[in-house]
Amino acid sequence: MIYLNDERLEVNKFPNGEALIKCENLKLNNNINEIRVHFEGDEDLTHLIFLKGHLDEMKLKANLVLPYMPYSRMDRTEGVTIFTLKYLCKLINSLNFESVTIYEPHSEVCTALLDRVKVVNMSKILTEKLLEELRTGDEDVYLVFPDAGAAKRYGKQISYDRILTASKERDFKTGYINKLDINGEIKSKNYKAVIVDDLCSRGGTFLLTASKLKEMGATEIYLVVTHCENTIFEGELLTGDLITGIYTTNSILSKDHEKIKVYEI
Repeated sequence: MIYLNDERLEVNKFPNGEALIKCENLKLNNNINEIRVHFEGDEDLTHLIFLKGHLDEMKLKANLVLPYMPYSRMDRTEGVTIFTLKYLCKLINSLNFESVTIYEPHSEVCTALLDRVKVVNMSKILTEKLLEELRTGDEDVYLVFPDAGAAKRYGKQISYDRILTASKERDFKTGYINKLDINGEIKSKNYKAVIVDDLCSRGGTFLLTASKLKEMGATEIYLVVTHCENTIFEGELLTGDLITGIYTTNSILSKDHEKIKVYEI
């Protein structure tokens, strides 16, 4: 789904499925335009190319905003898969936007591959807001990093004194986690916990982390992720009582649930 200056781009189709985009009703700015792509599928990238080409012909400048960077999971290649993120970034660079803003990239590879890129650390913003809300109570609140990667990223971004870090042993043949431990000193018998990361799919790792935290005395456990896929409804995060609430954005998620608080970006 594409928005031009906060108005949804209307895309019709020919009988064979090709895009038909009318230009007479486009809301255009003579100074600078903003194209926002809420990625739903590869068709959005095709429509982006068409729209930017049209603006170029009219000699109008544009910024690109990506609430979720498509293909950000494919930030490396081991010789058996195509490095899709690299080629998508190459395509975006070729469109020559004035700036490219991305929310919570999966890794630094995204920012390294994009020209004129700006990053919004949305998980940091959401986490700091939630920590401030929770710390008004009597119980201590611990910030939990679900793996070493999250610890490296958010340990730099978020200044906080009560930190726990999960470490896991994964079977690389099956992908399943064989063992998970929580490292760090817990000074309270009962406490609240906030797990932070960039993305949640079905939430298996977060479920195991929450289960371990419950064993260690956590009374309430919250999950903060910028990107939450609709596949979360296929997992057990929302059906059990381990997770008290999930804080996320509308970068991907398009469904509602009483446990999920969604911030619009």
